Amino acid sequence: MTAIPMSNVTRLPPSGKKVHLEADIPASQLDEFERTITAIAAGERPRMDTLARDDGEIVSRAMAALQRIEAAIEAHPGTGPARRLVKFLAGLYNGEDYPFDLGELRAPDTELANACLDDLSYDRLGKREVHGHLRNCDRDRHRWLERYDLLPHDS
Repeated sequence: MTAIPMSNVTRLPPSGKKVHLEADIPASQLDEFERTITAIAAGERPRMDTLARDDGEIVSRAMAALQRIEAAIEAHPGTGPARRLVKFLAGLYNGEDYPFDLGELRAPDTELANACLDDLSYDRLGKREVHGHLRNCDRDRHRWLERYDLLPHDS
């Protein structure tokens, strides 16, 4: 196996403990498996582990992600993909009133799906409501909820 350079990687000191691993995986996933094992053996931790320890990075990624989501909503008003993104943001705002099926994140392209995940990661910090970072704060959220006829769920 050859190591493939990774971005956003944290190197941890090696542990003295060793584990033997055998795995049956689909041939189509062999390359990804080998890269992951190589990174782990080298003491590297991928992007998500790094983000879990770095609130500043989480905030930075989430603000950029929210801009991508806003731009997609405004660029494609009235479409199913825009409605899905509005439903996602509404669910972050109040999941009881606006339930969101996470399976819907399979539909957007990778960039937008990752943007949603970055915003979800930020939301778990509880620093500030995501909609508070929208360009027009609550005005956009209310306008979008009305445009897509998204009403609070009956509790």
